[in-house]
Amino acid sequence: MSGIFRTARQHGKSVMQTQAISAIFDEWDVIDNSKAEKPVEYLEFDDDPLALVCASVRNGKQPVEIVELLGLHVFRETLVPINIKNLIDQQDRDRANEIYDYFNKKHTLRRIKGEWISEYMRTIEDLCNVRQKVNQEHVKILVTLPRIYEQNKQLERIMKGHNSSKATSNLSFAAMHTDLEFVDKVKLRVNGNKEIHYFWSTPKNYLVRFVLKDKSYGELAWDLIADHGKIHISTETIYTYPIKGYAFNVLQTPTDQTEIKLL
Repeated sequence: MSGIFRTARQHGKSVMQTQAISAIFDEWDVIDNSKAEKPVEYLEFDDDPLALVCASVRNGKQPVEIVELLGLHVFRETLVPINIKNLIDQQDRDRANEIYDYFNKKHTLRRIKGEWISEYMRTIEDLCNVRQKVNQEHVKILVTLPRIYEQNKQLERIMKGHNSSKATSNLSFAAMHTDLEFVDKVKLRVNGNKEIHYFWSTPKNYLVRFVLKDKSYGELAWDLIADHGKIHISTETIYTYPIKGYAFNVLQTPTDQTEIKLL
């Protein structure tokens, strides 16, 4: 089977919805410290709140629903523990411990390597270390941890066994005419936007990434191309981009300037 596709820019409308609860943070976001003088309000639980988050995700609840379930919408003057024990199964506690262990190891390794630890990461460390008493300002971050965990694990599986591209501004003037083999597709939330990242491997084991907006018109076409598995691309422009949160770079081409041929 063969054919030639020329990709086009994806257009979509961004819809802003007003929520009673503010937007959920993404990993690696910088926390606003402008409210640092505000007295800290805590929510105390009779069990692990992340386990309740895992149970809620398993049962199909949305992030805003989970935030409300954890009691962030309730004004609290006393530290009366919120009863959540009866809402949690052991599988949810096990899942929560798996997520805590992952982030503890990840951030410990960054400290050993002398890498930067953001305010966001320190917040996650606090959530890992003190598990049943949560700063109200951190509940929204707690709710994101299962999604970020799955997102990171998938990206790490993709990066494993592949080479990081050299970061250089001069690469934007290079051309690429090469065969690619499909690796994986990942749905991510990046700076508040939902995106789909398609990863392909070059003959020299570098990764090429194509990025689409989630639910864009091009998704069906790219799924068909990915199912085919092998393509040849031709483009006169290449850029390098880091995978956010990792010392790993991928190649990326402008989709509207890339010719794709099925092999």
